[in-house]
Amino acid sequence: MSNCCIILKKQTTNMNQHFKDHKRSIATLTGVLAIVSLVAHSNTAALSMDLNEGWLARTSNSHSFSRMQRQKYAASPTHRIAQRLQNRLRRRGSRAVPSIGVLAGAVESRQNLLKRNISVHFATEENPDHAVWEVSASKYPLWITPSFTMSEAKFVLNPDQIKKVFVDESVLTVEPPVHAILREIIAKENDKSVSRAVIEGTAKHGYLPNEDLIAGSIAKAFHSDLEEISIPLEKEEGRIVNMTDIDLGDLKLWASGRSDYTGSTYARSHNVQKALNEHVQNTVVAPGDTYSFNSTLDGPVSVANGWAMAKVIFNGGDLEPAPGGGICQASTTVFRAIVNAGFPIEDRRAHSLYVSYYKKHGVGIDATIYPGSQDLSFVNDSDNYLVIQSYNDGSEAFVNIYGTPDGRAVALAGPYFTSTAPESLSYKGRKIKTNEIVWVQRVDYPDGESREYQIGSRYKTLPQSLAREYEPEQIIHTSAPLAQLGE
Repeated sequence: MSNCCIILKKQTTNMNQHFKDHKRSIATLTGVLAIVSLVAHSNTAALSMDLNEGWLARTSNSHSFSRMQRQKYAASPTHRIAQRLQNRLRRRGSRAVPSIGVLAGAVESRQNLLKRNISVHFATEENPDHAVWEVSASKYPLWITPSFTMSEAKFVLNPDQIKKVFVDESVLTVEPPVHAILREIIAKENDKSVSRAVIEGTAKHGYLPNEDLIAGSIAKAFHSDLEEISIPLEKEEGRIVNMTDIDLGDLKLWASGRSDYTGSTYARSHNVQKALNEHVQNTVVAPGDTYSFNSTLDGPVSVANGWAMAKVIFNGGDLEPAPGGGICQASTTVFRAIVNAGFPIEDRRAHSLYVSYYKKHGVGIDATIYPGSQDLSFVNDSDNYLVIQSYNDGSEAFVNIYGTPDGRAVALAGPYFTSTAPESLSYKGRKIKTNEIVWVQRVDYPDGESREYQIGSRYKTLPQSLAREYEPEQIIHTSAPLAQLGE
């Protein structure tokens, strides 16, 4: 091989090597430029994110997060829900669009509300657990209402929505008050009869639920730690509406008497209900007049007059069937109404035997009657007419006195037994005997006058365990319109 060929081959080899080196340099430079470009792009995105987060922080007055915290926060379901919520608000053109952080807090509070379950107990005077309504925001999601501003977002319970469901679903069933219409007064013919009123219906108390109060109480409970609440229902008394031209006063419920005759025979129950519904019912007592229970019976107590044969106490201790056995349940109930109203009692006598029928609603406060020998009477010492209505509800007897309450306040202390009476208490100038029950009635009048009266009942015998069933002293405040047990 010639030298020329050798030189040309060397040059070709050198040129190939130079070209390879040049390609490597270009590749290296391209890689460097790509890295630089990537870094620059990353810095720009980071700067943009920082600026955006800084703007959100300034508009919402929220604290700034580290990048790691933001990444963790942005990945949470709560944040994603908040982001969608924010987007919806913006699409709707809302002027109040809080920051993601504020919305996330609101979303979390809504989720907590959806987990709440509350038992709502409704209480009446007769039944402290009348009804229970189990409610939850998950069951009634429309109860939850959003409230947004630029700087605040929250979800609250809407009382109007709660009220709507309460009404639409008829959650609570209670009897409303019943008002009676007085059409006419029939004056008594003589002192042995009574004046009567012609009245449509019997006035009775009832309940009108305060829907705003109920809805507001439930809404507040959802924002507390309570798992159950009790809402007392306010009782409203029935009234007698006077449609005559006679001025009878207001005819508001002044006082009530109550007794229980559970366990009575059919004949006795018949007589109790006949006395209440046909004889005591709708009697009228004029101002200054004396009420006589026996006068309400309208003639002899006989089978011919519709009275059934039932046991009656004879000779102070013998039980024998006779017409009208059980009438004393009605007279006892009337007497309790008189006592609670604070009217002066003219004539009254307790039974000679302790009768378990009269234990409930006022042990020792009973009144026996027997036409021709024993009556129950009181004086209407108020300035207005009294109308007496009575009825039975099952085996419960009720007597209500309607009139114009004059402000007198009545309090009963008792029942006192020989083992529980205070040392200072004397009955008829001596200590209470083992077969006696005593109550002390105090009547305070608006003019400052006070009257004290002892209601004593003496029986042949008393169950020895009876005194242990009662506290040494119970104070019952019977200020009109109704008696209430207090401390």
